[in-house]
Amino acid sequence: MLEGSKSHYPYQDEIGQVTTEEQPPKSDVEWSSPERSSAFRPDIEGLRGIAVLLVVLFHCGLSGFSGGFIGVDVFFVLSGFLITRLLVSEVQKTSTLSLLEFYARRVRRLLPAFALTLVATLLVGAILMTPLELNWTGSAGRAAALYVSNIFFDKNAGDYFSRDVQSNPLLHTWSLAVEEQFYLFWPLLILLTLRWGGSLQRLATVLFGLTLISLCIGVVSATYSGTFAFYELPGRAWEFGIGGLAALLPCGSRRIHSGWWLAFGWLGLLSILTVAHFLPLMGGTNFPGWIALIPTLGTAAVLIAGTEQPQRGVGTVLATAPLQTLGKLSYSWYLWHWPFLIFSAILLPTLSSTGKAAVATLALAVAGLSYHVVERPIRFHPFLLKRPALSVGLAGAVTICLIGAALLSMGLAAELAEDSRLKPIIAASHDLDRLPRTHECFPAMGSAEVKTCRYGDGSSGIHVVLFGDSHAIHWFNPLEQIAKVNGWKLTTMVKMACYAYDLRHTGEFAKYNTVCAQWRMEALKQIHELRPTLVFLANATGSLGQQGRDVPTSAFDQLRDGTRQTLQALAGLRVVVMRDTPYFPYNIPTCLARTARHAWYLHGSCEADRSTALNSAIFEAEQAGARGRPHVYFLDLTDLLCQRDKCTPMRGDTIIYRDDAHLTGNFAGQQMPALSLALDTIVHDPD
Repeated sequence: MLEGSKSHYPYQDEIGQVTTEEQPPKSDVEWSSPERSSAFRPDIEGLRGIAVLLVVLFHCGLSGFSGGFIGVDVFFVLSGFLITRLLVSEVQKTSTLSLLEFYARRVRRLLPAFALTLVATLLVGAILMTPLELNWTGSAGRAAALYVSNIFFDKNAGDYFSRDVQSNPLLHTWSLAVEEQFYLFWPLLILLTLRWGGSLQRLATVLFGLTLISLCIGVVSATYSGTFAFYELPGRAWEFGIGGLAALLPCGSRRIHSGWWLAFGWLGLLSILTVAHFLPLMGGTNFPGWIALIPTLGTAAVLIAGTEQPQRGVGTVLATAPLQTLGKLSYSWYLWHWPFLIFSAILLPTLSSTGKAAVATLALAVAGLSYHVVERPIRFHPFLLKRPALSVGLAGAVTICLIGAALLSMGLAAELAEDSRLKPIIAASHDLDRLPRTHECFPAMGSAEVKTCRYGDGSSGIHVVLFGDSHAIHWFNPLEQIAKVNGWKLTTMVKMACYAYDLRHTGEFAKYNTVCAQWRMEALKQIHELRPTLVFLANATGSLGQQGRDVPTSAFDQLRDGTRQTLQALAGLRVVVMRDTPYFPYNIPTCLARTARHAWYLHGSCEADRSTALNSAIFEAEQAGARGRPHVYFLDLTDLLCQRDKCTPMRGDTIIYRDDAHLTGNFAGQQMPALSLALDTIVHDPD
């Protein structure tokens, strides 16, 4: 990502050699002493190395790096620091700022490797991917070429029904888009403030105000709309601002004993590594929020300490050869590692974390080749260095070509989708239940409002309430049909990502725990007021953990207790608890499409071991929570989904799943006879 392969003081354009045009004046002591005006900052290079290493290890799924994605936050602070110093120095030296030169430098630095990676990703995707995956990647590629992929992924990550963004080989380009958007307004902000404000103090005041505003936006949106805070510039600009403010502190103005500066630097690095390791335990589900201040301020501390005490303290570690090499290749490695990991997952679906680390190492080798063959020669080409307008013009042409490549990928995806073998598979991935996909029948993700929809005979004496999350919703088709055929009344009371049980999420949906608790409490109140004949309850409890994963005993205890509390709240009503569907370790339509397209695909049957797809301890915990409660009935249709020791993706010609765990509307509807018989027996049970 991010700023150049070398980190320098101003006037160097982050190149490594001071050019004649950018030679600093000897009297400029606001930034550094004369003898250090052209010094290379190995501590910054080492910070880059640590940041990219944290990100890669996190993406490999290695234990101990569950918060490694904060490496991106480190990069943002570094960018704010370096770009601010560079721009302020130019304004102070020339009383103006050449935006053409600035963007020409950015283009030569960032575009060659980015363009190469994007084209290579689209080409490999055209060979390996299914039509839906290729269209998804092409759409992301088009957004990435325009540097708006952060907006693209924000929109899709916030959509519960969207394809999983984690499977997109261009997901990581969101941070590049944030960087480019930062580059658009930051130079103008500095130029206008210094030319009309007149002082660095005024600039620092402006940056501090904008940083504070952005921080407030990030904290609030992380609480109520986490994807905006994570992907969008308004929720991230404060991280660049912290770097900019650190750059505005003049060297030597802070009269502190050298020993304190050394401790300051070590503490900064420790804060980065601590958050990278312990973030899930520190309440990092709403990230970036207040918790992001720790690694960002830690990065600023290392930068300031390095300015005051260069090549001492933490700088001695950051200057080591391995970190310097990783720092030099950080941008290239960041670009290449994620497509490598995604494509390796396609070829080897069960690849371990160790295997992923090996793949990432291979990506590092490619990054080195890319750096020496493409990036560096273009970046420092003498012909381009003297012609900034040409650099910017070529960037526009390359961008048009990249958009064209993305559109070609999307066109190829549409052509592949017409294959008779793939059509029914693609249809299955879109085969939702018939419950309207509007907020008429269920509230928005961040809303606690209870919304209901009614079906069947409104005057019927038999009233069924469908209660739960998306795994309750995928039973809507047979329940609506049962209500229609039998003359029953059906009311839906459902909410995406919110258990009917008194249970808290621990993963990506943890930010909705408070909203879900409020929704659940109000829903239970309304159910009691309705006094239905039957409450049909279903939850995505299978997501709590599958066999082979380390699931703490406490998780099952919480499930048992949460089940008991919800059933106690429904006391006096008949409750049907549906056993959750098996969870596959991959997307079923994607697996089937790969099998149809490639005879060599190693996971051809798309079946899963029953022990992998079903964790019996989950169902046992639910049953334990219902023990002693009258009028609670458990329905288990697992035998329709799994035969003996295998869970299958299809039953006859019908595809069972539209993703890894949600049933297709067609298959769920086919279960109407069996479900009707079971419910009719329960409804007319004299007890």
